[in-house]
Amino acid sequence: ENRKVFIADGTMYDEFADLCQAAAQEIMAEKCKLTWVTICDGKNGSVNTRQMMENITPADTSNNSDEFPVNRSENSLEPIRALVTKQTHNNPNRKPHDTLLISTGKGKVRAGIFSRQHLLTTGLEPATCLPLLVEAQNRDMHCVVIDPNARTDREGMATFEASVRSLFDCHCELKEDEIEDGALGGDMDPSVPVDGSIFVLAHSASGGQLVRYLLNRQSAQFLSRIRSISFTDSTHSIQWVRNHPHLASLIQSSKSLYIKTFNPMRDEGNGEDSGGVECPKDQFWTHRFGEIRTIYSGTTEHSLSN
Repeated sequence: ENRKVFIADGTMYDEFADLCQAAAQEIMAEKCKLTWVTICDGKNGSVNTRQMMENITPADTSNNSDEFPVNRSENSLEPIRALVTKQTHNNPNRKPHDTLLISTGKGKVRAGIFSRQHLLTTGLEPATCLPLLVEAQNRDMHCVVIDPNARTDREGMATFEASVRSLFDCHCELKEDEIEDGALGGDMDPSVPVDGSIFVLAHSASGGQLVRYLLNRQSAQFLSRIRSISFTDSTHSIQWVRNHPHLASLIQSSKSLYIKTFNPMRDEGNGEDSGGVECPKDQFWTHRFGEIRTIYSGTTEHSLSN
């Protein structure tokens, strides 16, 4: 409640939020053995991400810890990066790993952060995907956390597409000479597994971005590997895929789950006690989201629905 007394809205708030996001990402990377992978370094100065898509290059690692670098020329763009799990390099006994893919909503939040406000005022666990990463690590899953807002939310769809396409559909396995000396330490390799199932958490606008990506690339390997999708307050619509039965079936099947924030103005009951409770669906809801199983998140806060 006293946040504005110490951190004023506007530029000051943005600066503090950026610092806290960078610190949170560093903690997540250290605790869950993640490393940054660069999908596009932004040095080519293309007008937008869509132009870059045609000439996408394999992901590479960087030992630069600056999450919000300053453009060094007028033609430079912010780099597109993702946090991925470090793997044992060239392990002949490596088993297939399932992968957890996390994508946050639109706005000024960055990779792995669901809420800048709650990061400042509530805590690391509620405001970030850290608990999800820890749970995935305990289950021996590979983790990928992409950053759709790397070039602002106006380029969110194109950045999402570039990230998923590069990491999952282009088989961007790194070669030994592409790994920065000392960047990973020892025998660690950040490449994304090309086997195993994919479990997706798509928050808010990322749900719409995911569905549109699947709609545009139905033959991609990424689609065939999806085991489960959790939409949290997603912005997608079943109407987008009404002419594509396979996709319509996927996002309404038992593989998909919609987690909805409790709205005290429209929903009956107590929001805090509603976690996991089936959400009644009216005609409007069914027209928008179809027959997907829908439950309440147990909170009235959109950014805490994960």
